[in-house]
Order: sequence, then C-alpha cells, then structure tokens
Amino acid sequence: MKVVNIKSFGGSDVLQVQEMPKPEPKPEEVLIEVYAASVNPADCKMREGAYPVSSDFSFPCSIGRDFSGVVAKCGTKVDNIKIGDAIFGVLPRGVEGTYQEYLTIDQNLVVTKPKNLSHVEAAALALTGLTSLVSIEESLKLKSNERILIHGGAGGVGSFSVQLARHIGSEVITTASQVNHEYLLDLGANQVIDYNKYDFTKILKNIDVVFDLIGGDVHTRSWKVLKPNGKIAYIAPLSNKSNSPPSGIQSMRPDVQRDKKYLLKILNLFEIGAVRVPQIETYPFALVKKAHDLVDTQHVRGKVVLKIK
Repeated sequence: MKVVNIKSFGGSDVLQVQEMPKPEPKPEEVLIEVYAASVNPADCKMREGAYPVSSDFSFPCSIGRDFSGVVAKCGTKVDNIKIGDAIFGVLPRGVEGTYQEYLTIDQNLVVTKPKNLSHVEAAALALTGLTSLVSIEESLKLKSNERILIHGGAGGVGSFSVQLARHIGSEVITTASQVNHEYLLDLGANQVIDYNKYDFTKILKNIDVVFDLIGGDVHTRSWKVLKPNGKIAYIAPLSNKSNSPPSGIQSMRPDVQRDKKYLLKILNLFEIGAVRVPQIETYPFALVKKAHDLVDTQHVRGKVVLKIK
C-alpha cells in the first residue's frame, strides 16, 4: 500500500510517498481502506518536530489523525462492525498515520458514516468537531447566557466552534481577516473583528470565555478582555510569558481524548442542522506537499482534505 511518511523533521519537502505492507487488524480492530484524510495544523506541527516523541521513535514516521473510509477486514473479536461498512474516526491520542491507503483502529473509536455525508466531509468534521466539543462544552463549560470570543474562527476548529457556540445560545464573537467575515456571519457569528485593522482589546470587554486557536501574544492580550474569573482555553502553542495569567483568570489546555461519544455528538449536531460541513479544499494523494504548504500559511478557510481513494 502507499503511505505518506516523513523522513526527517522539517518543511513539506520531508514528506514522501512510500510502499509499505498492508497492516493486519488485531482481534478488536478493523482494517480500513482510507478514502479521505484530513490535513490538520497539528499534522504540520508533527512534521516540523514541534511535539515531543517517545524514546522508541524513529524515521520514517507516518502522520495524520482523522479519516473516513470503508471496512476491509475485521479482527476476530469485532462484533459491531462488518466488512463494507463506511465509517470515520480519529486515531488514538499519540498515534499518527491516516495518510495511507489502509490503517487499523479499535472498533470502539469509529462510527458509521451516514449516507448524506461524503467521505471527504466526514474526514473534515472528525478531529475538528471532537476538539471543539471537548474545549467548549467540557473545558470552558460555555452557557447560553455567556459571550465567547473565538480567535481564528475561519479555520476547521474555528468553523465548528462558531456553530457549536451559536447552537448553545451564546453570543459569538470571532476574529478573522475581512475576506472571511461573510463566511463566519453565515455560520452564526454575531460579530467578526478584522484583526488586520482593529485591536480586539480596544473593542471588547466583559467577555466570559475565550477559545484561542492562534496562540502567541494573542493569548496574553486576550486576558484584558475577560471578565474577572473569566476562562480561556487554547490549543495553539503559547509563548513563555503566557503561562501565568492574572489572578482570577482560568487558563486551560483541553485534554482532547478520543471517544466514540464525541463522534456520535458530531453526527447528531449535523443531522439536526446545528452544524454544517465547513468549506473544504481537496488535494489528491500525490499532492500532499501542496496541501501542507497551504495549511502552513495559517490562512485556510475551513478544512484541507486529502482524497486517498
């Protein structure tokens, strides 16, 4: 089977397509023929070497976290999935490898893909939806009477988060370049601030919660707009001075565990119309380097997805 590996840490030039043996599922695993794999900012950070690795790490190394595909083989103890089922999911935390034609995964970490959701769309919703649900509902515990500021609302996680916060009933404010304002207002944002023209700290105050998808100095500046005892959650890297927020401000990095319940919640939100698929740009398997180059710009609207089959 064809697999995209990295031969070292670095830019998109370290990505390489190789031939590898097709994996065999363990008793409680399924073998998936991958149709689509999402290209996440986290994949680019993994490629760059921004994350710690285990003592037994070695190159070449696979990357990629979420996917959609069809069951090609079942392990001997698989009891709720059959060959031919269309499913999607997210690999266990700490495991990489969706940029490949086949992968194995525990049967309890995938859900059936509905017919009205394509493989590309399912891949685009998986990790973004999971991250949003854990961050907004469990970490920030956003309530309907609260105001939320989402930095970087036009990206994959941001697009889902804007819709989720709107569904909860909150007042949704987000930052984005002018070209993405109409897109975000259509998703349900109440206010969009052009970060190229305006300093959000001069416009906003008394914000209940902030979801920071940008990091850097945006994080520390966000402390200024929060209410006393306000909360900020982040998934983007922080600067060294970002670790000690003012007294009373709760700063947290969500623990984005993989759990089937989140995938089922994503499907429910999609089915009831609370969340729709973000704008998607697709690339064929052979153009994985171009897909990474686009994500590296940090100016993607919606999601980038690899079409593997």
